[in-house]
Amino acid sequence: MSRFFVFIFSFFSFSFLNAQNLNIGAQFPMNKIENLEQSSNLKIIVFTPSLYKTNTYASMMTTSLNYYFVKNLAFTSQNLPKIDVIYIVNEDDKWSKEPNKIFTFNESSNQNKLDGTKVIYDESGKIYNAIGLKPFKQNSVSTIIPTNNFSNNVLVESSVLFLVDQNNKILMRDNDYRAQGEHLKPLEKLVKRVLKIDEIKINFTKNNTLKVGDKAPDFILNGPNYKTNSTEKFLDDKSTFKVLTFYPAAFSGQILPDFTSIDTKAAMTCAAQIQLIDHNPLLKDVKSYAISSSTNPLLEVWKSALRTNNIMYLNDENYTISLMYNSYNRLGYNNRATYVIDKNGIIVYANPDLTFEDEAKFPVILEKIILNSK
Repeated sequence: MSRFFVFIFSFFSFSFLNAQNLNIGAQFPMNKIENLEQSSNLKIIVFTPSLYKTNTYASMMTTSLNYYFVKNLAFTSQNLPKIDVIYIVNEDDKWSKEPNKIFTFNESSNQNKLDGTKVIYDESGKIYNAIGLKPFKQNSVSTIIPTNNFSNNVLVESSVLFLVDQNNKILMRDNDYRAQGEHLKPLEKLVKRVLKIDEIKINFTKNNTLKVGDKAPDFILNGPNYKTNSTEKFLDDKSTFKVLTFYPAAFSGQILPDFTSIDTKAAMTCAAQIQLIDHNPLLKDVKSYAISSSTNPLLEVWKSALRTNNIMYLNDENYTISLMYNSYNRLGYNNRATYVIDKNGIIVYANPDLTFEDEAKFPVILEKIILNSK
């Protein structure tokens, strides 16, 4: 598809969407959604093309929203919020036609986590049209990619997500929602700000720029594998190399696969980033840490979902470590960054803007670092 037609399609889609009164500050027409009970709770409403296996990001999207906002694992407050998560699906319920409808990580084809949410199937697009959104099936141009499950190309358009307050006022609209950490964390940040709970105050002026040869900043190790009042420091262990990898968010990355094998051609995602490091054969010679701003319970289930064996998950709740290591993004998440620190606490590899190509080459880079040290 030429760039010209992509531009024309995007322009008219953007113009059409903006023509509707569904922007931030407007009232969301909740009364136009049939079979939806009135609620005084905060609401996350997701208009999605599909929750079936042909939608490659559906399982990560439903899983992340479930653990963050239905089970409330993103919050540490004792006064947990009540948040309604609602999916309006522009398709029929194809899962109901499957012989085994199992919503667990162990079922490879259906990993959707929908317990505690409201799912409304709107195959004809009646609700979409009623509120002023164009149904996905009516789009003249579609984004298509091949998947491992199907030989044909399939529709993978981004979902449209709204955050709506207790009075149905639109607080956020995201036209490109696929459970990316870069989108999930700003949503979490806004929810906490609106509810006035667990807000993180960041004293951000600039990140600390680090380069090869610098002394690595030290910090207290905090995460699901450490005691609450742990005093263990990152640089205390001087017996081995250490790998620090920063990523935007737990349960992000568009795809939540079964992780029985490593796909080196997969798109750069938080899950793929962690998996590649965890399966690195050189891990016997290093200690590897994955860092995000999260909660320990959320990191526990994230670890369980990824089925990692070697990597340690660190919780950088207020982004203190991220600011030390030049990975904090002022929008409220970690940029992808990786550092290698030697036995003396000196940085021997620094990449504050990691790409998937960089990550794929990382095992070779790490091998050279270790061999050159002997």
